[in-house]
Amino acid sequence: MTVMRCALVLVSLALPTLALAQPSAGEARGTELTEDRRIAIAESLQRSAVVIRVGSSGGSGFVASDEGWVVTNAHVVRAGGRAPIQIRYGDGHAVVARVLLLDVHHDLAVLEPAERVTVPPLPLGDPATVRVGQTVLAYGSPFGLDGTLTQGIVSARRDLPGPAGPIVGVIQTDATINPGNSGGPLVSSRGEVIGVNTAILSRSGGSHGIGFAVPTSYVQQALADARRRRAEIAQGATTRAVEGEPIAPERALQAQRELAPRDVAPEDGPGLGPVWLGILGDDYRGPRVEGVRVDHVLPNGPAERAGLRGSRDAAPEVVRRMGLRWGGHVIVAVDGQRVRSMLDLKRVLDARRPGQRASLNLTTIDGALHGEAELVLEAPPERLPEDAVEPGGEPTPERGRRPTREPRARTPTPRR
Repeated sequence: MTVMRCALVLVSLALPTLALAQPSAGEARGTELTEDRRIAIAESLQRSAVVIRVGSSGGSGFVASDEGWVVTNAHVVRAGGRAPIQIRYGDGHAVVARVLLLDVHHDLAVLEPAERVTVPPLPLGDPATVRVGQTVLAYGSPFGLDGTLTQGIVSARRDLPGPAGPIVGVIQTDATINPGNSGGPLVSSRGEVIGVNTAILSRSGGSHGIGFAVPTSYVQQALADARRRRAEIAQGATTRAVEGEPIAPERALQAQRELAPRDVAPEDGPGLGPVWLGILGDDYRGPRVEGVRVDHVLPNGPAERAGLRGSRDAAPEVVRRMGLRWGGHVIVAVDGQRVRSMLDLKRVLDARRPGQRASLNLTTIDGALHGEAELVLEAPPERLPEDAVEPGGEPTPERGRRPTREPRARTPTPRR
């Protein structure tokens, strides 16, 4: 599970609780969660919820359509890089799947299994009817413990930042959600999916009773887009899952040529590599965090466009509102490859080419918030911006400096 995905890299966060009408007495009686009802819901979830494995990473998901398509989080699918995606059903049957749609803006993915498995889809509820205080159940595979059911309430409705703007009406819950729950369903006492578990706010990496689920209104839109995409594929168009935009066959061939690694690396920029992020950074080692700390984001570079911020920059509003320490984003992985130092970052980037996409896993210096940013890699400029030159005159972007250490810091055990 990604902890507070996207909250690190966007500027605005609207926190007011949405004004919602009070449920009628009839509605309240109809949604009372008895023990028998809870058991029946658990049995339904055991049939229709799944475990997702992508390489050494994984998460949860659920069958969400009559076509047998599975919904999960985008960050679950992306965490494993190019590794095959495997779906394991409640009866233990496992099949490979492909990404039919990837909505990184709302952290959703729609997967199409390679073979049809007869599993009933979970019903999707109307998030507009969700009330603060109602009982909810979270289901998934926290820490690899498949089929785990937890219970809580809807704590609030909030707007959280996403790469393309706020994700409106996110469901906050105190139902226990931990790493591995990502992509699993959050269901009402009626047994309807009202959200997809996507993030937690935590200072330790475990549950502190503050979890977030993307409402099913976005899931319904993703499924509609996936059906349109499937129809386009049936008509012979080549498509890209990441952006959700069809590509004509001749454009697809050209894109493959542009993105394919070259035998000869292009002429490097000023002492950098084939690509750059556009940051000034240094090695960072804190009590719970180890990676590359962003000191400063250079103008007009990939990092600036992706929303990264350095220690010299103003803290994102979500950090200020939560009263957290700010010392710049810390890059801890690129496309699932662990980054512990500037040297690690350079090795990863040296294997990339301009125009390729990269997904950065980010955190804050105290590890309180975790997030993900997607960017398009670029060739370094022929001339570095003035901001990229230290007083000594040497270019420093993406070059190591002295490691920054917190007082009395111990080298932490890397946390996945």
